[in-house]
Order: sequence, then structure tokens, then C-alpha cells
Amino acid sequence: MESVKPRLTLIAAMDQNHLLANSQGIPWKLPHDAAHFRSYTRGKWLLLGRKTFAEMREWFDAGHTPLVLSSSCGWEPDIGRVIASVSQALAMGKAAEVPEIVCCGGAQTYVAALPFADRMVLTLIEETYSAGRGAVYFPKWNPLEWQMQAESVLPKGDPNEPVARVITLERARK
Repeated sequence: MESVKPRLTLIAAMDQNHLLANSQGIPWKLPHDAAHFRSYTRGKWLLLGRKTFAEMREWFDAGHTPLVLSSSCGWEPDIGRVIASVSQALAMGKAAEVPEIVCCGGAQTYVAALPFADRMVLTLIEETYSAGRGAVYFPKWNPLEWQMQAESVLPKGDPNEPVARVITLERARK
């Protein structure tokens, strides 16, 4: 029996302008979203860019398999593998019979992965943050290509936290 291509899921948190981070990093603190992110990605293969890999390095555990999208020859991460393309990540996942690969960013990795994505799990923060120099954004997507599957409001741990919703979108199939 032939193995099946893994589902490619993009997971991200963004403000109303699709801002992911500015020069200071992520401009919000949402503990419930961090817990949601950790829960969703636990034990899965993760697709990340090199900068995102470096920023998240201390967070990985034995259950994660990071696939680092990089064009740097000769660099090898201390955990996971370097890959040259999203297609290569999907082929590796298929060969290993992995059911899902989760793309965690950064911005260029989301751009590369979006055409291959089957699902998006997005935390939409109902605020607009200062972008400034070095701001990175989640790519625009065509809403006609996606169907809402689930939506929930994140609980607030602090009254000063912004309102945030988690939506799950599945690519519409023709």
C-alpha cells in the first residue's frame, strides 16, 4: 500500500494587519495561545525557517522533528534536518508515513508553504501593533480557497490581554 502525503498545516498568530513580529519580536503576550501552540505541535514534524528555528531552539523536545528550510550549504542543525524546499519536506514526511507537518514560520517559510497547505490554524488578535523596521507578516491568502472548520475565543489570563480567536481553515477542494 502506498503511503499518503502528509497534511501540511500552517500555524501562526497575527494581528489585524497580519503582523507576526516586529523588530522587538512578538509584540503580544498570550499564555493561552502559547499553550495552544505547544499542544497542537507536540510530537509533530515542524517546518521552519532558519531564524525561526534558532528562536525556537530551546523549545524543541524529543517528540519534535524540525525540518529547517535553508539555502545555506554546509550548515546542519543540532536537531532535525536541513531541507531545500517544501516539496522535499512533504516527500520526507510521506516516506516516513508522517500524518501531518506543521509550518511554524517565519514569513518566507509561510510564503513557500502556503501553496502546499491543506489547513491553517490561525490565532487572530483583535489589535493592531506597531510594525516598524524589521516587521514580518503572514502572507495574504484567497478566502475563496478556504473553508472555516472551527472557531473559538481564547480565554484571557489577564484583563489587559487583547481578544484573540483561533480559527481553523481547510483548503476547499474542487
